Amino acid sequence: MQVETAVHTALKTMRGVERDQIARFLIDPVVLFILAATSRRCLTVSEMAPVVNLPAATCYKLIYQMDKMGLVAYCGNGRNGGRGKAAAYTSVLKEMHLEMRNTIIVLRVTWKNGTNEEFRKDLVPPSADKCPFEVVSLLTAEADSAFSD
Repeated sequence: MQVETAVHTALKTMRGVERDQIARFLIDPVVLFILAATSRRCLTVSEMAPVVNLPAATCYKLIYQMDKMGLVAYCGNGRNGGRGKAAAYTSVLKEMHLEMRNTIIVLRVTWKNGTNEEFRKDLVPPSADKCPFEVVSLLTAEADSAFSD
């Protein structure tokens, strides 16, 4: 029950974060490793570092950022290799699909509370279609004539 409450609180935190920032973070492979490692059970940073093959300091930094964004939920304290208690975290991500169609990336996410979200990013800005190649070649021709004078 405590984990469900923590997940709900984390998802409320996420509502205050810009969608683009969450989407950019979600497609980072290292973040995905951490989210996958913590999807089934709560882990401390000391437990997740060898699983994701990263230094503990890097994991601490990423977990801090992910906690601020609401991508992980604090589950309580776990054991830290005999040195006392350490914070344990779980992912709020249940499922994610990444698809690329033409020049658009579509990211579909299902959170642990059952809600779905879709992020879209067009890789080619709309203004690129309006810039004809003739303008570029005209500028090049003018530059060439300036150098020949």
